[in-house]
Amino acid sequence: MFRNLAYKSLVGATCVLAMAGLVGCGNTDNHSVFVIEANAPQQITVNQETNVDVTLKADEVRELGYDSVLIRVDVTNKDNLVLKATDTQGQEWDVSQVGYWGPPTGFAISNDYDVTTTFKATAKEAGTYTVTLRLVDLENEEAVLTTKTITVTAVNA
Repeated sequence: MFRNLAYKSLVGATCVLAMAGLVGCGNTDNHSVFVIEANAPQQITVNQETNVDVTLKADEVRELGYDSVLIRVDVTNKDNLVLKATDTQGQEWDVSQVGYWGPPTGFAISNDYDVTTTFKATAKEAGTYTVTLRLVDLENEEAVLTTKTITVTAVNA
């Protein structure tokens, strides 16, 4: 009978060795799994500010969070859709123009992180806009941890 020996590799995989050689490896990433949720309406009115709550939270809590993440914000026709949010220092940012949410060097999220930020959306012209939010790990070449895409149609009053 062969004896099995398990070890954890440097890349987060647990491998099982048997006397006859490598039997198998499985991913055991201990980082929590995160999601982005948004209560965006499907339709907004041109030149009328609409609040959109965006929540970043752990969907599957594991042992670790992340030390340096950023939310990348991509907006189609970003010159006609303003997305403003206020940071913890009280400064308001137009994230559709800046292209990200959070300090440029990133911010830490705990393994059980659950924070909601209110964005103020204002369309300058009628049309359909797509907003893509990507949570990226700045310490791992901007590896995408989760993505949320929101589509909203702006109509004239």
